[in-house]
Amino acid sequence: MTGADAFFRGSQIYDPVALLRQGDETLYVARVGRKASRQFMILTPTGELAWPHEPLGSLSDVAWALRAHGWHLVAPEPIGESTQQAKTLARLLTDRT
Repeated sequence: MTGADAFFRGSQIYDPVALLRQGDETLYVARVGRKASRQFMILTPTGELAWPHEPLGSLSDVAWALRAHGWHLVAPEPIGESTQQAKTLARLLTDRT
């Protein structure tokens, strides 16, 4: 089990949505708050914010943040209970390429 696996497993605040890998770097997209929340964060494997301009209000905002930081060519891998949000994020990143 990785540090991120333990972090998400023990968290009632973060619901993991997607994993992105680029070289030796890894980022996680997680929904923040309750199940109905529409806020997202991009986190490092240690659970820290990847960039200071978060939380983000939509998956579209997540896609724009990933694009701004050069992660738009990385295919998100679904993690967590539902794969739909990861698929939506992948489509948003592809649509803007």
